[in-house]
Amino acid sequence: MLKKEFRLNSFSLTDPKQFSSVFFNVKTVKNGKELNRFAFVVSKKTDARATHRNSLKRKVRSCIEEIFDNIKTGNDFIFYPKKQTEEADRDLVFQEINKFFKKANLLKK
Repeated sequence: MLKKEFRLNSFSLTDPKQFSSVFFNVKTVKNGKELNRFAFVVSKKTDARATHRNSLKRKVRSCIEEIFDNIKTGNDFIFYPKKQTEEADRDLVFQEINKFFKKANLLKK
């Protein structure tokens, strides 16, 4: 679980950058702070069952926690996991997330 200071509870993104993957969509915007904040949103359209929506969030969150220290600071991220994420192996999801951060040039060298 991410510490409270790294969670993005209420948000209104102005002019976000959007990225898409097989397993998730991401919106990101600079926050002007020395920390990153994350939100994970799964709609009922993806799955009506709360337990499945929560498991999607947990899977993506665990991947973020693994590379958390390698992410450049000063951004807000909103992850929207897709239904394909539920059936996918966690390692595949991790590789996609890692690929996103490399492509967006958000990993520390």
